[in-house]
Amino acid sequence: MGTQEKITLALAPRTAQKKKVRALRREGIIPAVLYGKGLDSTPIQVGQKDLENAYRKMHGASIIEATLDGKSIPVLIHEIHRDTIKGKIIHVDFLKVDLSREVTVEVPLVFTGVSIAETEGRGKVGHEATSIVIKCPPASIPAEIEVDVTPIKDKHDVIHASDLKLPEGASLGHGVSPDKVIAHLSQAKATEIAAPEAEAAEAAPAPPEKD
Repeated sequence: MGTQEKITLALAPRTAQKKKVRALRREGIIPAVLYGKGLDSTPIQVGQKDLENAYRKMHGASIIEATLDGKSIPVLIHEIHRDTIKGKIIHVDFLKVDLSREVTVEVPLVFTGVSIAETEGRGKVGHEATSIVIKCPPASIPAEIEVDVTPIKDKHDVIHASDLKLPEGASLGHGVSPDKVIAHLSQAKATEIAAPEAEAAEAAPAPPEKD
């Protein structure tokens, strides 16, 4: 289970609103908003390159050590808005985190190991989920959760959400069933076998040509 890399990001107050934020984007600045428990929604901004560098270091949900007006604030990226055509980031919602309280985050799943059933050609391991929502202390947010598929040996073997090895103090998020299927064996498709009639037809002499 991977550990999170320390990520820092400088935020700044934002005065530009509505149509004026377009000018910010042309200057390489992304408009954003910061909110959280006990905090009014606050317009802020962040350098595009700084944000992109921080985002590249992230794996799933990551606590960011942000600075604003000289104060350190732990935040999560709650939502990223992108341009529908170019895919560029145009706005970010930051959520202030209370490090003493659990947070609900979505964490990537990384599949490891090899199923003997797959090795023997008896099927293929199907991945029914690529991430899982968990609740845990902010300091315990994992970069990823590994799923070992080695125990899948036949069609009856299934890995459920309850089988995942979560960090200490973590639990499945609200609404995530322990019976949620994470991985299972999909039966191999029947191989196509040449029909005996076809083989016989190939071996038979060609009919005589008509004059």
